[in-house]
Amino acid sequence: MSWLSRIESACAAFVERAFAKTFPSDLEPAQIARKLVATMEAATRGGEDGLVAPGKYVVYVNPDDLERLAPHGAYLEREWSQLLVDMASRVDIAFSDGGVEIRMQPRASIPTGAVEIEPGTLVHTDPIEFPRADSVPARFQLRMVKGIPAYGVYTIDGSLNVGRSDDSELFLVDPSVSRRHAVIDVDSGSPIVHDLGSTNGTFVNGERVETRRLAPGDLVTFGKTEMRLEAGS
Repeated sequence: MSWLSRIESACAAFVERAFAKTFPSDLEPAQIARKLVATMEAATRGGEDGLVAPGKYVVYVNPDDLERLAPHGAYLEREWSQLLVDMASRVDIAFSDGGVEIRMQPRASIPTGAVEIEPGTLVHTDPIEFPRADSVPARFQLRMVKGIPAYGVYTIDGSLNVGRSDDSELFLVDPSVSRRHAVIDVDSGSPIVHDLGSTNGTFVNGERVETRRLAPGDLVTFGKTEMRLEAGS
């Protein structure tokens, strides 16, 4: 498999985990993530010490799109940067600037839903002061991926009790789920899942956990019921 194919394969897995169906809109962070990887690929050059790519990228979007993405801006810039670091490490690409820095910026000439990425410079692009995570109203929801019923979206409003008990806010018709299975609390702007000593366990992205801070895109499994955490509107 070529290094470009390896990057695309890894990018697909990262995008699915971090962004898929989390920000439903004309312009999705997953779309920007893929374009960032493509831009890094196109700008990579061979040198005496191997492959080298620029470490600085400006993501230009329509001001309306920027306004919509702004509440998650710091998170997105961080995740996109980590994506490029992960992709580069898989194929031994070094960064000319020593690391990766990504900034979102508005550009009125870009149509809504489109994106332009310029590598190599951050000149005249002062970083935007995005809202702090703990200053943004915490809006999260769990979307049923596998279970009974095989659909449904459940809002996390402060705290959400999960189980097979009739008084559970998230009542799951699943015999593998304990009556008091888990609780999800929103703390400092992001949800944390706590297993309550359930028989069959609580899993996050396939790993059994007792307590775990969640991020949009995480797959949370209670017994045999699988749900995806999403950022609510």
